[in-house]
Amino acid sequence: MTTDSSWVSIRGSEKKASDPPTIDENHIPSKCLSLTISADWGHFRRIDRTVTKQTYRVPPRTTIAGMLAAIVGVGRDGYYDVFREGNSAISIEIESPVRTHSLPSLGLGTHPGETFTSAGGTGNKTIQVQYPDSTANRQLHSYHYLVDPVYRINVAVEDPIFYGTLRDRLENGESYYTPSMGLSELLMNVTFHSEQKTVPINASTSVVDSVLPDAIEAVIPSPGQSYAVENVPGFMTTDETGRHTTGFIDYAFVEDSSRLEVSTNKVTPVNVGDRTVVFR
Repeated sequence: MTTDSSWVSIRGSEKKASDPPTIDENHIPSKCLSLTISADWGHFRRIDRTVTKQTYRVPPRTTIAGMLAAIVGVGRDGYYDVFREGNSAISIEIESPVRTHSLPSLGLGTHPGETFTSAGGTGNKTIQVQYPDSTANRQLHSYHYLVDPVYRINVAVEDPIFYGTLRDRLENGESYYTPSMGLSELLMNVTFHSEQKTVPINASTSVVDSVLPDAIEAVIPSPGQSYAVENVPGFMTTDETGRHTTGFIDYAFVEDSSRLEVSTNKVTPVNVGDRTVVFR
């Protein structure tokens, strides 16, 4: 596993959360941090598409983990254990109707054999720089972007240092790295609400504000309402060969951001403030 100097510095400090949340076998945390993320545009590239650059409509759990790691200051591949199944919990709410817009983009590839050689610099050294062949044919790709995406995130991790640092960063309106809504060019706004406790629901059915993870059979059909399902990356790990997805999640949601009614015999919703959500 690779880490960067910022995470090493945080790990080596005495700054720890004295009371991190606990997470039970139903993925329910004792408390969580609640925040809203928004942007003008968003793009979460679907890994099951090879030509058209389509986007997931709900940010994958792995993407949310990367966003939060950027705020804390953890580099690529350094946070997977923090968000592994069993010691982390996330709920996602769609706060505005899902809208997508297709934009064409011309792409110019690079050829590994093309180099530019120049003598100069310190010590008159010869340098070689790869560059794209400007006479090559461009490829036209269609990117599907999310328009004005807004999501409310509730997150809990049992790692006391990560949780405490994330809470401090959010309270102070700080971020170590610049957070983005998927692509690095799509800068993201972060609004922190509060740290809140979760409250169990005692009812046979419930209407939930969040997307519904891995419990499609719990949806109670409603006249005139349809819902979508996306299979997204949920968990990741890394080894000497690179990073790998270790688990996927099916998210059920309504594209117009309305709520789903579910049976609590098959899923365990909880209240977080005035919202009813399902964690995974």
